[in-house]
Amino acid sequence: MHDQQELANQLSTGSAHAGCILDEPATQRCTQFLELLYTWNKVHNLTGTLCRSEAVSRHLLDSLSIAPLLKGRRHLDIGAGAGFPGLPLAICRPADQWTLLDSRGKRVAFLRQACATLELTSVVAVHSRVENYRPTENFDTLVSRAVAALPALMDMARHLCGEGVRVIAMKGIFPETEIRELPDSLRRRADVVRLEVPGLDAERHAVIFDY
Repeated sequence: MHDQQELANQLSTGSAHAGCILDEPATQRCTQFLELLYTWNKVHNLTGTLCRSEAVSRHLLDSLSIAPLLKGRRHLDIGAGAGFPGLPLAICRPADQWTLLDSRGKRVAFLRQACATLELTSVVAVHSRVENYRPTENFDTLVSRAVAALPALMDMARHLCGEGVRVIAMKGIFPETEIRELPDSLRRRADVVRLEVPGLDAERHAVIFDY
């Protein structure tokens, strides 16, 4: 098992380079979150194989890399899965309100347990498909990581994209084909930002749509 202090040091140093500085309590929450995820993943297979030596860069720092791109204070994580990117971002920005949306019950159960364990009172996990989700208030930012190709994602979430909303879709290599397949109105909005994730030897990009 990786030493907790080693993971904390890796996270603390990496988060600063990723654009989201974590204080000691936030760093501890992130490492605690990883431990909880490891435990649940053994039984429920929430996120496939989870390699401890790569988890900080591949999951936590990758999630935190979009922190500087968030707009406003109310955010929705579409297809939150095992909590990435929403939970690390909620830990990084405790004053913000987060809704973590997922269609699989066991993942939502994990997210709720994680929020309770980590005392994240500004985070709510909701069991729903995005196309069926009707919030009572609008969000400032919608985020998505490894959920769907851009045309499908933007179609499913179109009812949430009101005036002033920002959508951030996290991708690997530059998603040229996905952008090309978007309707003209969306393709003109798309702004692609390259993400720098410390310790991750892979291309990462964010596609941003501002309404």
